Amino acid sequence: MITIPDNIDSKYRFVILSALRARQIQGGSQPKIKQPSHKPTQIAQKEILQGLIEFSIPEKAAPKEEKKEQ
Repeated sequence: MITIPDNIDSKYRFVILSALRARQIQGGSQPKIKQPSHKPTQIAQKEILQGLIEFSIPEKAAPKEEKKEQ
């Protein structure tokens, strides 16, 4: 079982980040670790767990106030 790092707020975000990184690896991006496994998803997860992938989590936008018609 994988323990999610503290800088990732949920397991769902970890899955999304892993999938995005795996897609980059499949598209030709060089892995940042030497891994005997050739599965891009496992490589992406290990890169994220080791802190090798930089990412930012966007802030939630403030709710827009409804315009009242006068």
